Formats: sequence, C-alpha cells, structure tokens
Amino acid sequence: MELKDLARLRVGSGFDLHPLSRDENRRFVLGGVQVSSHNGPLGHSDADVVCHALADALLGSVGLGGIGDHFLDSDPAWSGANSLDLLTRCHELFRQEGFVLVNGDATVILQEPKLANYRDAMQAKLSTALGAPISVKAKSPEHIGALGASEAVVCLASILAFSNRA
Repeated sequence: MELKDLARLRVGSGFDLHPLSRDENRRFVLGGVQVSSHNGPLGHSDADVVCHALADALLGSVGLGGIGDHFLDSDPAWSGANSLDLLTRCHELFRQEGFVLVNGDATVILQEPKLANYRDAMQAKLSTALGAPISVKAKSPEHIGALGASEAVVCLASILAFSNRA
C-alpha cells in the first residue's frame, strides 16, 4: 500500500452508555439480538448500545457527527426504534460520503448477563447489516462501580473505513 492510499483510510470510534431498567419487561437488545435478562437498558429507542456505538464510529469517521445528530431522542418518531435499523441508516449516510467499511470492533462492558452465547449471532447480524466483518466481545467490570452493580451497560466501538474517491 502506498502513502497516497493510506490517506484514504479513516478510523472512527464510538461510545454508548445506557442505564439498566428495573422493569423486568424491558427488552435487552445488543447487536440486534434479543438477550435473555431480567431487565434491559433504558432509552428512547431499544437502547442497543452496540448499534449506537458502531453508528457513532461510522458517522464520526466521515465527519457526520453522531447518531444523536441524526436521530434525536426528543423526536417521537424514534421512540422504541430498532437500533439495527438506525445503524443501517447511518451506514447509508457513511456510504453516501464515498466510503466502504473495512471492519468494525465492539467491546460491551457489563456485569450480567453473560454474552458468550450471543456473540456469534451478534457478529453475524451486524456483519450482514454492514457488509463487513464486525467483531463483538464482552468484558466484565469485575463488580466495580455502577457497571459492576449491573446498573448500566457500555459499548466502545471502532471502525476502519476506506474512501472510494481517489
């Protein structure tokens, strides 16, 4: 790869955090996959931190802000929205800027539920939606702070993009 080609690469990073509900009927969706849990994250949409963090990484890599700039949490149109759909819309905005996604990586930080049984499904769903390999991993906060007390869930994401434009 030549130096001029490296200038066509972009990196994006994303972050999302949602408090966990005490409502046992609140769905817990991560990476577009329903996770079995006694509670789910609170948010205007389905509060899928993986999709939100990846959306921020995509948008940020091409200078389009973050997911909140495009889907306001005060807009009733997005109440209960499927975050995988929002991620797909952000990916389209990203592509309109002349970029292709090379790959993405997401790290979910939460005490419980454990995500090992959901990881493959999340990776498959996200990779299909974005047309590129997306890896997902989970880390335990080791019972430290609000995350360790199962009061919140966090996701950090990064993506690598390549410009189609010379």
